[in-house]
Amino acid sequence: MRVLFVTVPWPTNFHVLAPLAWALRGAGHEVRIASGPGLTDAVGRSGHQIVVCGPDGDVAPLFAERVGPMYDIDWSDREPAAAEADAEAVVGVFAGIADRMADDLVAFARSWRPDLVVHEPTAAAGALVAAVLGVPSVRHLWGPDVTAPVEHLHRRLLTPLWERFGLTEVDLGGELTLDPGPVSLREAGTPDHRPVRYVPFNGPGEIPRWLDAPAARPRVLVTWGTAMSRMGRPDAFWLREAVASVAAELAGDDPEVLVARAADQAELLGPVPDGVRELEQVPLHAILPTCAAVVHHGGSGSTLGAVAAGVPQLVVALSPDQVRNALRVEASGAGLMLLPRDGGAAAVRAGTGPLVRRLLTDPSFGAAAARLRAELAAQPAPWEIVADLERLAQRAVPA
Repeated sequence: MRVLFVTVPWPTNFHVLAPLAWALRGAGHEVRIASGPGLTDAVGRSGHQIVVCGPDGDVAPLFAERVGPMYDIDWSDREPAAAEADAEAVVGVFAGIADRMADDLVAFARSWRPDLVVHEPTAAAGALVAAVLGVPSVRHLWGPDVTAPVEHLHRRLLTPLWERFGLTEVDLGGELTLDPGPVSLREAGTPDHRPVRYVPFNGPGEIPRWLDAPAARPRVLVTWGTAMSRMGRPDAFWLREAVASVAAELAGDDPEVLVARAADQAELLGPVPDGVRELEQVPLHAILPTCAAVVHHGGSGSTLGAVAAGVPQLVVALSPDQVRNALRVEASGAGLMLLPRDGGAAAVRAGTGPLVRRLLTDPSFGAAAARLRAELAAQPAPWEIVADLERLAQRAVPA
């Protein structure tokens, strides 16, 4: 069986797909990852093969221009018409990416002839190529189902692309949706998607030897992911404030404070307080299992990584998907949230440390995090759904 994975050129969107691609290859199937040139390094470092589609090397400027300003919005009090316009701007970014990928993607697929297409929810080009070839498609979520509520916008903005390939309609949901998150973190009313276990993967990296040894003291990790510093909003990169707050709150106590960052975040972060350990380019999946608590920005990779490690989390959220993650984590009892929409950096500096202390001293957070971890571990591993995908591919009627 040949399986074509399609993702926008954003590493975190791809990382959640990589374990299923590994499972398929381990079962003897051929796999290709199709994306823009900006994902070439991330795919190669995962051990997979990329098919480069479209001219764009980096989509971060698109997000910085059209999505970055939305971090100032108070989503709890947004007028419906304004919220619809915001959603249309975001969908427009992904529709543009699909349009630029489409010609190269369809040309490759017509030559390679995949039996199945797997795409993440923002990669509408994946649904398109499956429809052009007449093969089944599988939608693989990487967090909350952010596209289903705005499917009407996708249909409207993508109709010219469908028509370019002689189609009047494309099923963006596919024949199957895989959800890697635990059911307890799903929002009310979410469809009953097929669960698949989230396997933490944040790319390769050198692991310090001391991380593999048992921690002598409770560890608190502070990280801001990789996306925020690329969104053109350095004023909202509050990792420095979060680290300072945690370090000051826990000064003189037992916990050890770690800060994890990407190489290009060094200047934004600046010097860290005395006693704080700084980690550069070390994958979160290697750090989180050693920690007693984590502070992060609410990205789905960080959120689900903490769930998989059974670690209580403080989510400092800004964008709509981050806020949704924060709300679900807090509702589960496995963490707390901080929404610094009004107070900005000052709110992060004042609130982060005290909330982390609550995570460390109230055992209910650890117990809830352990329950989420057990729930996630009980979901089928990627290799366990390979047979289902094989059966789905057999229903293909190539165009």
